[in-house]
Amino acid sequence: MSSVDKFAVPGTNVLRRAGQALINPDATTEEKRSAYDVLNNWRSLHSYPIDAFQKMLRRKCGQLRFRDFTVAQRLKRMPSIISKLERNPSMNLARMQDIGGLRVILPTIHDVYKLHGDLLTHNNRFNHEAKLPFHDYINSPKKDGYRSLHQVFTYKSRDHSELDGLNIELQIRTNLQHSWATAVETLGVLENASIKSGFGSDDHKLFFKLSSALFSIKEQTPVLDEFRDVETIDIAKQAKEIEDRLQIFNKLKSIAVTAKHIESSSSSKYAYHILILKKEDETWKVDVLPFSKTQEGLAKKFYATMEVDTRDNQEIDIVLVSVGDLKAIKKAYPNYFLDTNQFIKEMQSAFVKYID
Repeated sequence: MSSVDKFAVPGTNVLRRAGQALINPDATTEEKRSAYDVLNNWRSLHSYPIDAFQKMLRRKCGQLRFRDFTVAQRLKRMPSIISKLERNPSMNLARMQDIGGLRVILPTIHDVYKLHGDLLTHNNRFNHEAKLPFHDYINSPKKDGYRSLHQVFTYKSRDHSELDGLNIELQIRTNLQHSWATAVETLGVLENASIKSGFGSDDHKLFFKLSSALFSIKEQTPVLDEFRDVETIDIAKQAKEIEDRLQIFNKLKSIAVTAKHIESSSSSKYAYHILILKKEDETWKVDVLPFSKTQEGLAKKFYATMEVDTRDNQEIDIVLVSVGDLKAIKKAYPNYFLDTNQFIKEMQSAFVKYID
C-alpha cells in the first residue's frame, strides 16, 4: 500500500491558512510549525501521482523511439514553495501547480513537440486532464531567456480517487535548453543570488539572455523579442565581451565538486536519491544518499527533517529526486554537480562560428 494512504487530503481552507502562516512575520512559532507540517504532508501527497506519471512517460518515450531521453521527477523544495508564496501572497497552496514536477530531456525540438502532442491525445490508459493553454517558452521565451515547454496535468486515478485533482507540472526541454538552465542555476549558486528568480547582476542576466538567443538561433526557434532585429554576430560579440570581462566560463569551471556515495549510487535498485549540495572549506561538494523503493517513507522523512534543519543555511541546497542511476541523476540534475561543461562548449562554439 502506498505511503500516501497515511495522509488525509487537507481542505482548501486549511491549505490557504497554512500558506498565509508560512509567510506571516507575525505568526507564532507554533503556527509556523503547524503550517509547515500541513505543507509537508500536502507535498508528500504528490508522490504517488508523479511516480505514476514517470512510468507512463518512460513507456511513451520508448514507444516514440527517441534515440535518447531522460525522465526525472521531484517534489518542489520547501524553500522554493515558501519563496513562491512570498512573491504571490494571494496564492493558495491548493492552486500551486508545480509542487509535483517531472522533467523530460530530449535531443531535438521535434522530439519535444512530438512527445507533447502524443500526451494530449486521449487514446492512452492514463486519462489525466491537460490544462490548456500550456506554456510554450520555446516559441515565446521568458524575459530572462528561459526556454522549455510546460504542461500542467490534473491527476485522475481509479485506485486513488482521493488524489484526483492534484496538479502535476511536466517540463519538456532539449539538451541544449537544459544546459542553459543548468548554467543559470550554477552561477546563481556561485554568486549566492538566484538568477533564475530575477536576482543577480545586470551583466549576468544580460549574458544569459544573449546566450539564450544564440541557442534559439541554433535550434531555429524564435529569439527573445529584444534581440529580434539584432544581427547574430552582434549578439555573439556582446555575449563574448561580457564573458571576457567577467570570466564567467572560468568561474563555472573552477569549482571542484565531489560525489560521496552511501554504498553505490549507480545501482538500479535505488529508486530515490537525496542530493545535498554544500560548501565546505570554500569547496562545493555534493552528497548522494540513495534509498530503495521500499524506503520511500524514510527518504521523505529524512528529506523533510534536513530541510527544516538547513532552511536558514544559504550554503546548503537539498532535493529529493527519482530518476535512476548516478549517470542519469547527473544528466537530469547537473546543477547539483555544478556541471556546466555542455553550456560552455556550446557557447565557445557559437563564438567561433559567429565571431572568429
